Amino acid sequence: MGFIDSLDQKTIDLISKFNGDSLRRLREDLYPIAPALVERLIKSIYQDAYQRGVLTTRERHIATISALIAIGGAERQLSFQSYAAYRLGFTREDMEEILIQNSIFSGFTRAMNAAVIFDDTWKKFQRGNDNEA
Repeated sequence: MGFIDSLDQKTIDLISKFNGDSLRRLREDLYPIAPALVERLIKSIYQDAYQRGVLTTRERHIATISALIAIGGAERQLSFQSYAAYRLGFTREDMEEILIQNSIFSGFTRAMNAAVIFDDTWKKFQRGNDNEA
């Protein structure tokens, strides 16, 4: 039994809530390349940060998206996390408000780059293409 197959149901449900294809992608695409990295990612994000009680999942997700916008150069992660946001119930208006807030503190260029990614992931979300996010 591999690490991903040994995950508890709460962690599996949380990962699947973000993207229905996540577990397959982690198992087949990333785990063979960097198993220790995948284990650290799952433990730190899905078994720790997102299961803590102070902030809601929504609040944590706003912080995650904002951090990715701010650092720049994280297009793949921003695509995944923005798709997850739509799956978590964020609207396009919510995402635009996140962009506006980030434009002030991270700059318009980073916010505009993120806007293009949000639009692309919105289209994928509308088509139900979890495997493309």
